[in-house]
Amino acid sequence: MKQIFSLAGWNWRLARRSYAILCGAFALEQLAVLLWQASRSAMLGMGLAACYEEGFQFQVFLLLFLLAGLLAGPAVNDRKRARCSYTWLTLPMPPAARLAAQVLTAAVLQLGVAALQLVLYMVYFFPVQAMDSARAMEKLGTAMPAQNLYEQVLLSDSMYWLLPRRPAQFALLVVTLLASALLLTCVRLHRGWRRGAAVVIGAVCGVCCLLLFQWELDFVLFGAYDALVHNTLLAAVVLAALTVFSIWWALRAIRRAEPA
Repeated sequence: MKQIFSLAGWNWRLARRSYAILCGAFALEQLAVLLWQASRSAMLGMGLAACYEEGFQFQVFLLLFLLAGLLAGPAVNDRKRARCSYTWLTLPMPPAARLAAQVLTAAVLQLGVAALQLVLYMVYFFPVQAMDSARAMEKLGTAMPAQNLYEQVLLSDSMYWLLPRRPAQFALLVVTLLASALLLTCVRLHRGWRRGAAVVIGAVCGVCCLLLFQWELDFVLFGAYDALVHNTLLAAVVLAALTVFSIWWALRAIRRAEPA
């Protein structure tokens, strides 16, 4: 376990600068988009949730989420170490420990991005509200009624995916985080046509996770019925089978010294 944490720490030290730049750029981009949306006449009085959705910020967050996972493997390609004949492949660690360290780093970076999005959503509520009030004073000559942050969180469809409300949804969030960390690590480990296949597997698993989230909500709203249960079990089986295959394939790539 100590070796896993040591390798994860190595990955973090190599990736922290790029990770900080990525998160900083995301924070600035989101603030600019939200303020621009709030300044539009068509968005007058709509609030943070509407500005967030209209600005496609959840899609930007998902892109950042994936990029953060890809940043987690710099030790694989650390050329400075390679010139010293001290590479990731020469570490005295079993393949499973190397894979676990890479997945741990990816999961931590992605969890940090999710936490950053929640913090930014709450912090940016206040400048968006101020912009909305200024536009109302300019257009209507009166201030808009004070908005409520809690209501803006509930009104946002995107926040539903980041804030678990039920045990099943929390379990799906954990599974999605670990699966995405594993599959993005596999993309970094393979090369050539294998990397393309790993991307396709990751896309299929991502669709399965989204479907499971949606069907969990359908269970709550409409109850269980045969077609929904069948589809849910099928998506869960596909996700589990591809995840197990990806683990085996990644370990095989490590043993064959195939990381690019």
